[in-house]
Formats: sequence, C-alpha cells, structure tokens
Amino acid sequence: MLNNRELATLTWVAAVVLVVVAVPRLRRTIGPSVRDLLRNLAHRKVAGVFALFVLWCALWVWLASLVRLWDWSLVKDTLFVVVGVGFPLIFRSLNAKTGVDIARQIRTEALSLSVFFAFYLNFSPLPFWGELILQPAVVLLTVVIGLGPRIERSGPLVSCSSVVLGLVGVGLIVWTAVQTAVNWADLDGWNVVLQFAVSVWLPLAMFPFLYGIAFYSAAESLLHRFSILREGMPVSARLGVIIGLRFSVRWAKALNGRYNSIAASTSFREALGKMREFREDIERREALERQRLDDLRGFAGEPGVDGTGAQLDRREFHGTKQALRWIHVTQAGRFEQRGNQFWDDLTDMMLRPVSKYGLPEDHGIVVETTPDKGKWRAWRRMPNGSVLGIGAAGRFGEYFYAEPQAPTSWPGDGPEWVDSARAAWPPDWDRNDGSRL
Repeated sequence: MLNNRELATLTWVAAVVLVVVAVPRLRRTIGPSVRDLLRNLAHRKVAGVFALFVLWCALWVWLASLVRLWDWSLVKDTLFVVVGVGFPLIFRSLNAKTGVDIARQIRTEALSLSVFFAFYLNFSPLPFWGELILQPAVVLLTVVIGLGPRIERSGPLVSCSSVVLGLVGVGLIVWTAVQTAVNWADLDGWNVVLQFAVSVWLPLAMFPFLYGIAFYSAAESLLHRFSILREGMPVSARLGVIIGLRFSVRWAKALNGRYNSIAASTSFREALGKMREFREDIERREALERQRLDDLRGFAGEPGVDGTGAQLDRREFHGTKQALRWIHVTQAGRFEQRGNQFWDDLTDMMLRPVSKYGLPEDHGIVVETTPDKGKWRAWRRMPNGSVLGIGAAGRFGEYFYAEPQAPTSWPGDGPEWVDSARAAWPPDWDRNDGSRL
C-alpha cells in the first residue's frame, strides 16, 4: 500500500498531466516531445533492453526469495527500485567510460548517505495534506538554489532558500524520530530490514546487466562506424575486433576515430594484431597523461623554466590558451559585423561557461582594444605569476604573448608579440598542455 508521501507524489504528477492535457498551449508545446519520447521508448531495441532488464531483476528477486530476503510485502519497494533506480541507471551506464564508472553510479544509488537519509525519512511521512504542501515547496526551493548562480543579484534569495530548505530537513528528521518512537511497538523490525536490504542488494545485482548493455552498445556503435568506413568488413575481422576489446567497456569506449585504420583489417589475425597495437597505444597515452598530471602537481608553485624555456609551473595553461584562442575566433567572426572594429566588452559572454576551460568564475582574462578598435589584445596572469596573451592587428592576424608582465604594447608593435604564422611560437604557447588521451 502506498504511504502518504507516495500518494501525494502521484497526486501532483496526475495534476501536472491533467493541466498539460487541458491547456491547449501546453499541449502543443509539450505533446510532441512526449510523443517522441514514448516512440523512442517503444522502439524494438529499447523495449527489448527494458524487458530483459525486468527479467534480470525478477531472477534476482526469485533467488532472494529462496533465501528469505524477499517476500510479497516488498513488491512496492521492488518496483520503486527497478523503475526509479534501475531504469535511469540503464541510460547513465550507456555513457559510462569504464566498468568502474558504472559501479560508482550504482554505489551512489545504493550506498550513499542520501539513500540512508531518504529511507529514514520514508518511515513516517507527513499527513497527506502536509505532503501536498511540502513537496512543491521543496521543489521550488531546490530550483531557486540551483538556478541562483546564473541569475544576477540572487545571492540573498539563494541564501534564504538554503536556510529554509535546511530547516525543512531538520523538521522532517525530528518528525520522523518522534513518530517512529511513538509507533515503535507497531514497527515490524524484520520487514524494515528487508525493505532497506532490497534497496541495496537489488541495485548491486544490476551491475552485470548494466555492464553488458554498456559494452554491447559501445561495440555495436564502433562496428557500425567501421562498416561505414569500409563496406563489407569480413565477419572474421569483426570477430577479431570484439575479441580484441576483451569484452571491456573501457577499451570499447577508448576506440575512437584515431584508430579507424582497424576497419581495414581483412582477417581475424590482422584485426587481433591491430587491436593489440590499439591497447598498447592507449596504455602509453594513459602513462603520459598520468605523468602530465603528476608534473602539474609536482611543479605547482615551482619557479623557473625548463630546458625549452617553458614555465615549470603549468597550472591552468591549457584552459587559458583554449579560452584566449576562442576569443581570437570570436574577434575575427564579429569584426565585419561591428564595422571593422574589434570588441572589448563581450568577454564574459564569449567565455560562458568559463568552467569548460577549467578556469575559475573569476577568470581574470582582460580584453583590450586600441582607441580606434583596429587592434586588440587579450591576456591573463597565470597562477605562477607569468602572463599569457593573444591578439591581432587585423581580422586574420594572430600574435602570441608570453612574458613576466602584462602587455603594454599592441600586436605587431614590439618583439614581445610573436606572429604565429611567421615565427617560432613562444615556448609556453608551443607546449602541448592538453590531455594525452
């Protein structure tokens, strides 16, 4: 039987559905998306995966019943785990890069502190009317907190919402504790243990299925790519590719376009050989990436340069160079639109979101133009104190800057600005600071 919290949730869901159906504008806006979603879920392959998943979970439920870890009183809890936890995990596992990622996702759903907290609070829901009021209020507060950083001057509202949400959490903890103590005599301890257990062991039992689906999806995708690159790839070569993947999600996800030459394999043995070279190359790249990350940590705060003249402390160099070069692209793209003038007032808009460059929100990138806006420069002071810059004296020019101090001259006006098309790049610009993977 559903408790008050679950009934309130279903009531709100039904209310939202009725509103969407009743309001023509909402129906026209949301209806096509819902129909597309249902059509995609009804696709033969997708529906087949969900059906197999349900059978997999049913098998584990049957095995659990044999050892008295499951009985029919747990049907509702089991359905919530399968639908509410398992179905989303299927989609997330398809994006996982390794089996460890899948295991981490399952651990979050089965063993995280939030799972214990949610289970505890579900002991004693509020009265039905209380849940009807509480649930939309919690959703609203959560949305405000989530969207707050994207809205200017929203700090006080976000802070207030956080405090209110915290008080709600404390109130629910106290309410649950009191109600549990009052109704302790009526509590079936063993049933409570079984309810919690099914929310733990059933997600853990999903791992083999989720791993298999993730591998199958990745392998099917890369074989499809190979079939496009080379029509009629022999079955034996395809088998060699699959065996060469060693049924590993990690290898299947790592086999990107860099290794498309494997599609030219004409035999099982040739495909196996190329797959071995692929794995060795990935191992080599991962070793280089580990070394790069170790160097980033090891040389943090270290003054001086290496034998090539590049700074030893290279924190945020990669992201800074990416951001500066994107500014160069946008300057060239808007030059004619602005009457053959460069901009100096669009930095934050052009870099949004700055997190994609691995830089802090207060990124410190400065964009400046000459009074006639015919030249521009952009620069940033790095964590080690040095300065990286980029600029141009015309739409298609590109000058690099790497000096201890911020620039005071303009691209093309001094030797500190290096024309990227005509001279060797400064060592700090020439160094590849990106991932080796």
